[in-house]
Amino acid sequence: MAMQADLRANPGAWRENVISRNRLLIALIGLHLILTIAVGMVATTPFEPGIFNALLLLFALLLPIFAMIIVVWRFGYMALRVRPARPIHWLARDLWRIAGDRERLTEGALTLLALTVFTACFGYFKQVIPQLNPFSWDPALARLDVMLHGGAAPHEYLMRLFGAPRVVSLFNTAYHAWFFVMYFIVFLACFTTEPDRRETRNTFLLAFVLTWGLGGNVLATVFASGGPVYFEKLGFGTNYAHLNAMLAAFDRISPISALETQDMLWQGYADEGRVAGISAMPSMHMASTTLLALYGFRHSRLAGALLTAFAVTIAIGAVLLAWHYAVDVYAGALFALICWWAAGWLSGDTAAFGRAGLSPTR
Repeated sequence: MAMQADLRANPGAWRENVISRNRLLIALIGLHLILTIAVGMVATTPFEPGIFNALLLLFALLLPIFAMIIVVWRFGYMALRVRPARPIHWLARDLWRIAGDRERLTEGALTLLALTVFTACFGYFKQVIPQLNPFSWDPALARLDVMLHGGAAPHEYLMRLFGAPRVVSLFNTAYHAWFFVMYFIVFLACFTTEPDRRETRNTFLLAFVLTWGLGGNVLATVFASGGPVYFEKLGFGTNYAHLNAMLAAFDRISPISALETQDMLWQGYADEGRVAGISAMPSMHMASTTLLALYGFRHSRLAGALLTAFAVTIAIGAVLLAWHYAVDVYAGALFALICWWAAGWLSGDTAAFGRAGLSPTR
């Protein structure tokens, strides 16, 4: 009641609260922006805002789809769980509760805009990694993969289990669905402002920025590597030629769109095209899906279990489709766990690892 009275006395207070509640996230994104600008002064490719405009357009296209999913979700919840006497009235009030909350909309829009800036900076940073540190870690990562897996490359084991064209094509589909799943959950987190879910939301978004900024940019630069698909093209040998040949053969039977994406990224790297950004260590597909699973478990066991199954699928697909060495996948998952803990510590979320008995203290 006291807070409501304060807001009535000072109509702008809710805006100040929105900025204050997200100050850590904004500060981290600001630091990453400064680092990206500094990198742009060193790299031969200048930092341009074009990718930011492209991302804004992408989100503008995705927002109606996200909104429709939320409407269908709330309708299903009403029909299966609530079963009100006046369903249309209940659904209208429920949707207005979500869409008519100006503080929720402001906070969500601010957070989403900040993350769009961050994503644009991340994309540029990833693109110039080989200018900062040429790819050199692939042979060491390939040797480590073989050493850790009984003298054989991990994809050899996976091909014995999943090496059928249509099965590999399914993993390819899941791998490409990752982008939509990840950004839909990020979108939900941005607009989640309920007091009982705020700490979890803050932990997830902070961990997201830490994982992508430190893992996908800084560690990826230190351990610059292209991945198995580019092993031969980078001049490191023919270790993965058989895997790439198998994928090409499978593609003629059941489409594997990853091959087209891999060719497009290589052309961007080799010819300095507009679409570029090769980087293998650590796997950000794996790191991000690990965060999604951790976030899911904070909401429900079912959500956590489903997102864990999705993370396992992404892990297998990353190796099977020649995007990553297995050690990239392990490193991505481990680094995400570390960033989740660090984000919980920064935000004061003592339940960040509550279920594992690893709650951070301050």
